[in-house]
Formats: sequence, structure tokens, C-alpha cells
Amino acid sequence: MKKENYIYLAVLFSIISCSSKEHAEADKITRTGNDKTIEIISQEWPGQKPNLYDMPVNNGLDHLEFADLNIVQLDTADLVLGISLDEQQIAVPLAYLEGFEVANLILNVQNYLLTWCGLVGSAQVFAGNIGDDTLGFDFGRALIDNNLLMVDRKTQSVWNQLSNEAVHGELKGTKLDLLPAIQTTWGFWKKKYPTTDVLINKDTVGAAFPSLLFEKPYYTSWQPDSGNFYMLDHHQPENLGLGLVIGKSSLYFPFSELFKYPSPVEFKGLDETLTIHFDASGLTAWAEDSTGNVLPGTLAYNWAWKTFHPESEIFKD
Repeated sequence: MKKENYIYLAVLFSIISCSSKEHAEADKITRTGNDKTIEIISQEWPGQKPNLYDMPVNNGLDHLEFADLNIVQLDTADLVLGISLDEQQIAVPLAYLEGFEVANLILNVQNYLLTWCGLVGSAQVFAGNIGDDTLGFDFGRALIDNNLLMVDRKTQSVWNQLSNEAVHGELKGTKLDLLPAIQTTWGFWKKKYPTTDVLINKDTVGAAFPSLLFEKPYYTSWQPDSGNFYMLDHHQPENLGLGLVIGKSSLYFPFSELFKYPSPVEFKGLDETLTIHFDASGLTAWAEDSTGNVLPGTLAYNWAWKTFHPESEIFKD
């Protein structure tokens, strides 16, 4: 893979602890209180039909800190959110996002929004700005199409994770910039970047789900109408795939199909040839364009991607 500025999103499958140097720059955006609500048509619970709901808003995570890997040991199967910026690589264990699902991060004066939705199996990194406006985000305690909602602190608009779009409020119809990302295991990330730094969360105040703080995120077999959402003690990668939106086209590469081919796979379905990388041991996939640039992509369960991108071309044997 060519060297460039991009963000790797490594979804870690267990509690993670990390490598310390200096503190990440603290988010200077004012947090909202937990007593705020927004009236919106949404789901209160997974699988529920949408209805008019007074949605509570919980604080997003603001204080990620560099940690020492000599003190906190990670398992190779853990999932992480990773950032690659020039000569610095950073991994953020998803276990530290599990109780919040939404985190704000400032690195080198750039603002980022980090998200994790276990229901759809997706962790993503967005630019934390719209134009020159730094938004800052909190967690909307509701769902649309069984997917995470975020609330920006500047306009109180509500955003949907897999659509990247504001679905309610002043900025309705506006898109967030999705940054190139992959989800993978700590073992894969650490092997690729042996000197990686790691960011963890020591601040547990205001978590949306206190009981899930530092819990291991797992891929699940849950689907809409299959009953209550539950976690499993093993991974189910056959439910996952890599989704891409390129211009007005969308593509989906199921893991179950990528397992059949040696990596990388060349895909010639669009105007240019894409290179699809897949690593079974790292449970990860990502795409590059013809010049080797990593493209914005999303790992998601097949049903979730189909919900948001019903016209997607599906890669098949």
C-alpha cells in the first residue's frame, strides 16, 4: 500500500490498552448535558418500528489519552480504531468506545468524529467539520434503520452513521466527509505498524451505556426481526462485507465471497480498476484506487448495507 495520509479504522474485538506518550489535544468544544432531548421520528430499540420519540442526548467522548502498551496489554483478536497521519500511526481500541459510541478527537489541529455501532458492525471516522465550522458530536439515544444517531453540538442536527447524513434539524441533507478507513484486529494492525501509538479512554463520565464500558465488542448474528440484540462469544465475519460509495454508484464485497479469492482482487466494474484487499486473519478489507490511494469504505453487515444502499452492485463468484 502506498504511503499517504489516511485513517485506518481497526475494529478491535476485546478490551484494549495502549501506548503512552503525550496527551492528545483536549477537545475544546462545550459538552451538552445528559438532560437534553430532541423530538424525532426514530426507533427507541433495535428492530422497533419508528415513532415520534423524545430522544435523549448523551455526551460524546472527548478525552482520549495516549497509553503505555507496556502497562496495558492487548489481545491479537481485539478490535481497534486506527489513524495513520504521515509518520504517526494511532490505534483506538473499540472497547473504549463501547459505552459512548461517539467520540471527538483533535490531532494536529484537525477535528475527527469517531463512531462505533455494534448493531450494524461498523466503525467509521469522519471529518469533524462542515466547512470552517467545528461541530463536535454527542450520542443520540435512538436509531434510524437500526443504526447509530449522532447530534452535533453547534446546530443540534441529528446525523445517521451509515448514510453520513443529517436526517433532522438545521443541517438536514448535509453530508459528513467519510475518511478512508478499515476495520481489523489488533494483531493485524500491530504487525503492519509495530511502533503504533494507542489512544484509550480514562474518562467514564456521561457514558450512554455505563454497563458496557470497556466491554469487548463482538460481531453478532443479529438481524432485524430476529429478536433481541445480543452479543456472542465468537466472531461471525461471514455476515460482514466492505461497502463503497463512488460517485453515484455503490458496491458491496461480502467477506463470504472474498474468502474464495487470493488477495488482492482487481475489480473493473466502474470507470477505473479498484484493488480490493482482504485479510482473513485480520477480518478486514479495504479498497484502493488505481494510484494506490485508500478509498473511504465501510465494513457493515450485509442487511445493514442493503438497507442504506439498496441499489448496490454485489460482488459475487
